[in-house]
Formats: sequence, structure tokens, C-alpha cells
Amino acid sequence: MKSVRHCHWHTSVHIHGEKSLLARTAHLSTDLECAAALRVNAGTFVIEKARWEIYRGPGGPLSVDIGGLAGVEAYLGSGSGLRQAVLKDFGEKALSLVSEAVRGIIQAETFLYRERGFPDAKSYDEYWEKMYVNTCRYYSNLDRILRRWEDHVSGQNRFNNLFNRFKSVSVAGNNDIYRACASLSDSFHEVGLDLTLEKKTGTVTSVHCSLLRAPDPVCTESVDFVKNLLGRELATMSKKEIAAALAGTQGCVHVIDICNDVAAVSRDLL
Repeated sequence: MKSVRHCHWHTSVHIHGEKSLLARTAHLSTDLECAAALRVNAGTFVIEKARWEIYRGPGGPLSVDIGGLAGVEAYLGSGSGLRQAVLKDFGEKALSLVSEAVRGIIQAETFLYRERGFPDAKSYDEYWEKMYVNTCRYYSNLDRILRRWEDHVSGQNRFNNLFNRFKSVSVAGNNDIYRACASLSDSFHEVGLDLTLEKKTGTVTSVHCSLLRAPDPVCTESVDFVKNLLGRELATMSKKEIAAALAGTQGCVHVIDICNDVAAVSRDLL
């Protein structure tokens, strides 16, 4: 097989000064290199400044502020505010990277619970167990978990850097099929995905997923749901449809995420 496409994403969240965070998602692919950066208040998560940059590829070089994001909260439920401020003037790619940066900020909250008004890690855990109940495999099975979130992260010491996430999709092909190898590795989770697509139709003919790191063993059960993609034309599926196929709230949001990345890359090839 011959390599035909590589896509990589890196998200990081750092302490920036005394009261701010800097979240940045960079994207590098065969035909594009760009990044979105958000400076947010460490206590409120309200965006203070946002920047969109294209270094290589269509529309670049470019470095501009995204003024409409100032004042938007970088947290759960911010999707409509992000879309309104970004999509029309900066496009789908900018919106996707801004959204990745926001997800990084939400994950970094684990190490900012005091700044966010929680007295201790246990109180923060309890907040998430109530607020996020029945939203993913872990929070839909709290009666079965063997390890609480605070236990999962307890061995980590954080200084300036609060969170990292790397994602990649590499595609190779021959006359008949494409093979996609994808991965997600962040400060708390690690996912590997391997699938093949018919070259003419984009139909999934084989798929395997591994969850190498996760908060609890109950999470690893979610990898079995990737078999529901067999026979589906992945490139035609929205993220909502992919999530439904992967069991919705009983699935893993990170497995859904990396499958959606493969779908997006495959649309450019088929």
C-alpha cells in the first residue's frame, strides 16, 4: 500500500500569567498547516482573546484575531456561541480547531478545581458525576466503576502545562481499498483505531479499536461498538450519526471523536 494522507492535531493548555490560560490547537496535514489559540480567564473560562493562523495551504499565510469570541465562555454548551463567532468569517476548519481548544480547556479543569470554586478534588468529582451523568460510557455506569476520576489523575503533577492531546490519522491505499490508522493520546486517555474502506464506495469492511488508557475498566467495553460501522459508508456520516452507531451515551466520546476524524479525512479521498 502507498501512503496517501497524513493528518495530525496537537492541543495544549498552559497557565498564562497569573489569571489566564492559553489553549492552542495546531493542525498539520499533507496540504494544510494552521492553528487556533484562545486566552481565557482561569477562573471563569471566559475567552479574553482568540487568534486564527494559517501557515501553509489554502487561505494562507494569515494571522488574525477572532474578535467575536471575546466574552464567550469556553465550556460545555458553548457550541452555538463558537459557531456564531467563527464559522461565517473564518470557516469550518477554524471552528473545528477552536472547538478542539475548548475541549482541551474543559479537560484541564481537572487541575484547576480550586480556581473554579471547588474546595477539593472530591467535590469536583461529585459535580461532574451529577452534571455529566448518562453522557458517556463512564458517566452512564457510575454504579459499576472501580475507580473514581480523582483516583485516575491522582498520580499526575502539573506545573505550567495542564493538558496535552495528540491525534493522528494516516491513510494508505491500493487499487481497491484504503486503510486508515488513527490514534488519540491525551493526558487521560489513549485510543487506537484501524479500519479499511472500499475505495469506490467508502464502505467500512473491517474495523478494530483499542482503548489503552481510560479512567476505568468499564470504559474499555465501548470498543466493541465499532463493529456497528461495518457496512456503513463512513464518509457520508455526520458526527451525530457516528455517535449513534457507537452506542451514544453508552459509547466512549474519544472513540467517537477519532472515528469522526477518520470520516472527515476520508471525505477528501473518496
